[in-house]
Amino acid sequence: MMKIGCFVEKYSFHIKEEAKALDRFKRSAESKGHLFDYLFKMDLNRISEYDSIFIRATTDPMNTAYVVSRTADALGKVVIDDPHSIRVCSSKVVLDDLFKQNNIPSPKSLLFSGNYDAENLEHIFGYLGFPLVVKAPYTKFSSHVEKVMGEPEFRDITSRYLRNATPIVLQEYMPSGFDWRVGMLDNKILYLCKYYMPKGGWKVRSLIDGKHEWGRVVPILRRNAPKKLEGLSVNISKCVGDGLYGLDVKEIDDEFFCIEINDNPSFYAGLEDGKDPDLYDQIIDRLTSGRPVKPGTYKLDDN
Repeated sequence: MMKIGCFVEKYSFHIKEEAKALDRFKRSAESKGHLFDYLFKMDLNRISEYDSIFIRATTDPMNTAYVVSRTADALGKVVIDDPHSIRVCSSKVVLDDLFKQNNIPSPKSLLFSGNYDAENLEHIFGYLGFPLVVKAPYTKFSSHVEKVMGEPEFRDITSRYLRNATPIVLQEYMPSGFDWRVGMLDNKILYLCKYYMPKGGWKVRSLIDGKHEWGRVVPILRRNAPKKLEGLSVNISKCVGDGLYGLDVKEIDDEFFCIEINDNPSFYAGLEDGKDPDLYDQIIDRLTSGRPVKPGTYKLDDN
């Protein structure tokens, strides 16, 4: 029997489908003879009691979940998500570098630190065109990602973002009706979905008439993944490591472009597991394998 500690926060249970997915992880572990305990902030001193740690709370280098990941990793535990994957995937600036270093097909992009000289703006607008997308370095669920239609709006939004972090990411706008979401584990496709844009929105979580709206999610059998999409997804995950990731990919004229790769991908019962419900067993098997997550080919400069 292996002991799995699943780090959660109270908000991890607020959405019924997310709570149900957590219960399916627990049931999978227990059906295999393992112990599966939920750990909260007050339980951090118990990490050493477990063979592996599974993080199901928002990961960010500034959040408690990252402390849990670092602690478990230092103790030699199998931990998903591991600290390296969190550091790489949490920063849009780091991902921009990863894509460029590894020739990953992705929207054209530039880093911006606040140079509003006419010559620099002419270069930016000429290269990316309008509309363009502005991204803060740290974003979750499409927050702090805005579409810019012209120079006045560009100045307003970028100056606001730069008050909190620098540089920020400027990206070519690629309109599409949906994004592919590709779940990866051990550099293999774990699940596959189409995340559609809500009516009147341009990203999967859009502000429409003053309300945040989500588009519908359509699960697809992983064995039906387009070969080009599978190849791209495998190449990207290998750059980060052999852990658990969720890739957001756009399909334009039969070509695929990675928007980002996320550690700690979401799981909602009936959505990500809609076609491949064995994903719970696969993740539990990885947590009880005794194999720590190995960093990929991309070397993160921690200095």
